[in-house]
Amino acid sequence: MRSSRRVGTALWAAVFSLALPLSQAHAADNCVEFQGLQHCGLGAVKVSGSEKGVRIDNQEKEPSGKSGVAIHTPPAAAWTAETQSEGAQRNFFTAYAEDVPVSTSTVDSSREATSYSATFTGSGDATTYSVLAYYNGQLQAAVGGIRSGDTGAVGMMLPTPGWTPNCRPRTQTYAQCESACYANGYSNCNYCNTPCSLTVGFASAQLSSACLWQYTVAEPGVRLPNGQTVRADQIVLQEEISGPSNYPYLNFNRIDVQTTARSTVITGESLIPAGK
Repeated sequence: MRSSRRVGTALWAAVFSLALPLSQAHAADNCVEFQGLQHCGLGAVKVSGSEKGVRIDNQEKEPSGKSGVAIHTPPAAAWTAETQSEGAQRNFFTAYAEDVPVSTSTVDSSREATSYSATFTGSGDATTYSVLAYYNGQLQAAVGGIRSGDTGAVGMMLPTPGWTPNCRPRTQTYAQCESACYANGYSNCNYCNTPCSLTVGFASAQLSSACLWQYTVAEPGVRLPNGQTVRADQIVLQEEISGPSNYPYLNFNRIDVQTTARSTVITGESLIPAGK
């Protein structure tokens, strides 16, 4: 998934897991089709589907983060989906090329904040990535040289009198949201009635200049690894590429979604096929 690095292309216009062996992803009685893609259970989950989306119910007594679904795709350049989960959680997204995991991103949500990290394989143990923060489509800040696997951004609720968030952070109950609303001085607390969803996207080097993960941000503030905090509604975690490009994987054919949440619903899924 290699190409010359061009940070400016990270916010693509078209679209927008801690992996288990592939053999565990093919329980025929635990697979559903949605948007033309097969979603097969990983670990102890019950998978069900409708025209509105795919529901994943975790059957583990103590959720480990190893359960979820494997989404099998034709050779693809980009994938995006919207998810809704219940309670505090960790979400893991892994992209595979020819059954080899090439990148994993982790979204770790608590009551107060959400952290985002990514692991890429392009340069082996020396791989680094950049985080880019956007607001209304405009780049607000960018930090590079983040070691693969380290935290790239932390979304936070900020005291902002006279301003109102769009939705309730995923890990807050209504009562917790209302309490935080008063503490932060927001103009009203109606946003607590609307739980935030998580929109996640992955793009390969064929579509972008390098592999990247893209997320909507539920909290209004994003703290970057250099200590800077900016207002943002979207972040991109993009692999950094240096030197000649000989990376063999220019597309992917599977995305794993794994979580510690008790239930998760995947909706709004879309795919950009790989070019010939």
